[in-house]
Amino acid sequence: MSGTDKWRRWKWIASAAIVFHLCAVVLPPLAFQTISLDGPSPLIGTLIRPFQGYGQFLHIDRGYAFFAPDPGPSHLIQAAITQADGKIDEVMFPDREQQWPRLLYHRHFMLSEYLHEIYWPPGPPNEMFETEPAAALLWQQRRGRYEYVRSSMVEHLRHTNDGRDVAIRRIEHGLPSMQDFIDEPIELNDQRLYSVLLDRPPYDDPIAPATATEEIPASVVRPESSNNAESSNNPKSSGDAAASAEGTLPRDVSDSDSPEGTVSDRRTISGPTEAEAEQ
Repeated sequence: MSGTDKWRRWKWIASAAIVFHLCAVVLPPLAFQTISLDGPSPLIGTLIRPFQGYGQFLHIDRGYAFFAPDPGPSHLIQAAITQADGKIDEVMFPDREQQWPRLLYHRHFMLSEYLHEIYWPPGPPNEMFETEPAAALLWQQRRGRYEYVRSSMVEHLRHTNDGRDVAIRRIEHGLPSMQDFIDEPIELNDQRLYSVLLDRPPYDDPIAPATATEEIPASVVRPESSNNAESSNNPKSSGDAAASAEGTLPRDVSDSDSPEGTVSDRRTISGPTEAEAEQ
């Protein structure tokens, strides 16, 4: 084989590798934009299949929906950790002050967005098993995947907090519309832009999850220690009180709004830092 033939062969190999990489970059956003309640487009799903493993390995399988000119809301995870004295320490993920260097913060940001991305409500309604058994099975599978990922996050937080009780829930950080901002200019971290995403069925039948999954408990300090009682009155010693410096959630959710019937969502939150700046 002559030198010219070898050069031509390597040129074809390099060209094929470049085209393969470009497809791995372009197809994930296309799949994201064509997704529906029935899943991704069958055509795009077929096209992207050979590139999925490569994209996941390089972490380039993103939808890129957060770019301007119309960025959407960001999603965070609020965790409540019950201490030995009954007080609740609340933390928010991501948090630039806690996750450093920046790449670690970004990884936490991707985890919180991924949990929201795969969310599927409790269900399905019982009649769906008779009328649409395939859709009911798909519903169960999607819900099962969400609960599996969510449980793994809870177990990790328990492990890193000496086995203490941990509860998490999803928070959405919206953006004001142009008209809203003109009417009342507000900061991007204004507490009115945060809302709790409740875990409840999207239909009228009151079907609750098998267990109470996304309930943030109220802080209850055990009375056996006077020091504990004093610390509960100190705004800097309680997760709830410390977070109150950041303000409260903008909506008060009554018990009837929650499938568990026990969630009250006027809770203080520790304001996230620059999750929205990423967007």
